[in-house]
Amino acid sequence: MIFPKDHFLHKPNKACQHTYFINKGLVRIYYLNGDKEITDNFSAENEWVTSIYSFLQNIPDHFYIQTLEETELVKISLDHLEECFKDFPKMERFGRMLISQYFLEQSERIISLQFNSAQERYQFFELTSKNKLLRVPLGMLASYLGMTQETLSRVRSSKSAF
Repeated sequence: MIFPKDHFLHKPNKACQHTYFINKGLVRIYYLNGDKEITDNFSAENEWVTSIYSFLQNIPDHFYIQTLEETELVKISLDHLEECFKDFPKMERFGRMLISQYFLEQSERIISLQFNSAQERYQFFELTSKNKLLRVPLGMLASYLGMTQETLSRVRSSKSAF
């Protein structure tokens, strides 16, 4: 399936019914805090995206999943995913590996937000997300990295000074 830029794959107050594999494009997960958008994650080619807690528990959440570019996806429901796990044991192992990877990435992000400087957080994103760096709007990247857009600008300009 191909979705245009700014298409919502999921909106708050509903259970997330699908997980998506991204063939081409860029997606972000975010929520609102008052009128401020807080970016939780970005996903691009060869990555999966879903609102994990809502998808696995089949309960409503407060996240938006939005395409940032025209995006080509493969979507799968939890029922179909469970069927794949049942019929193909290697798929179940693959699913466990994906969940493990997700939790490791989330743990790294939490530790980074708690203990790393703004410069270190930006450098880590630059190192691990090269395919996203130039595609993500700066305001969204700043939100994801837990800093203001002004701080992100200073971090980026100090880096280019070397």
